[in-house]
Amino acid sequence: MNSMPDTLLPNEPRIADALQPTLTERFLLPALPALQALLEELRARVDPVLAARQAVLGHRYPRGQSREITQALHGMLGSLDAGTLSGRAADGFAALAAFHANGGSLRQVWGALHGTHFHHAFLFGTLYVDAAVDATGGSRKVEIMPFRQARLTPVRDHRHYALLAARAWQATVYPNHVLPALAPYAPLVMLLPGGAVRIETDAPYMGELALAGGFVSSADVLGGPAMPPDLFDLVAGTLRDAGIATAADAAQGRQEALKLCARYRDQRLRPGDLRHVRSLDLLAKANGLLATLQVSPEAERRLTITQQAA
Repeated sequence: MNSMPDTLLPNEPRIADALQPTLTERFLLPALPALQALLEELRARVDPVLAARQAVLGHRYPRGQSREITQALHGMLGSLDAGTLSGRAADGFAALAAFHANGGSLRQVWGALHGTHFHHAFLFGTLYVDAAVDATGGSRKVEIMPFRQARLTPVRDHRHYALLAARAWQATVYPNHVLPALAPYAPLVMLLPGGAVRIETDAPYMGELALAGGFVSSADVLGGPAMPPDLFDLVAGTLRDAGIATAADAAQGRQEALKLCARYRDQRLRPGDLRHVRSLDLLAKANGLLATLQVSPEAERRLTITQQAA
């Protein structure tokens, strides 16, 4: 297991600094009912728009869409006209604005919720704000509680990510030996239920976690058992047909990927450098191509059974 870096990573579920408890107590705790009203009102605005979109991983809205809901509300908060709000919601927005103006931290966070699945939420000072509750009946769609009670923890490393993905998405996870040029930043290939394939991860948090740890996290999963040759050939062939160079086979891909992790570690790369930017561009292009790939149900069953036996 890798130790967590001291620097706050993008979207890391951790209280930003020592000022946040005092600022939260001063500005937010007295306004909790108004803050709840604000976020419930904004959630009601985004629900019709997001519900009309395509399901995520086969789930109907709002299940599995904490990222989409949290991002939508974040965008609304950044450009909100307080004059469009009801009285109680306007009071909540005023309290939030005062909190922020005095140094309060308003962040989107992402991590492992209850140790079982990925989840996106907000961290307002020391308050955990889940704006993506899958409410039924008269239940609230927004939940606010002290962060220490939320059980949202950081993803420790890529092995932890793979375990969560397998549990939450029923994904079958393999090392990315296909595209070794991407492997330090995106060291996993996932076969999802239904036969979809994608290279992971493009989350800013995971990329900077890899950097901060000298790519040890990536190298750890890249040293694992290779994907079956027929899946390798299917993924590699899809990419090669579009002009993207891949490893000749998994053995070569593993060797090149691990060498690249060591080289990047020794070069002490920083977030946002040219290699990182190019890797993200290549990842987006590769996953765009793989979105057209569909593993047959028979092959998916065979590959899943093979991985479970490995």
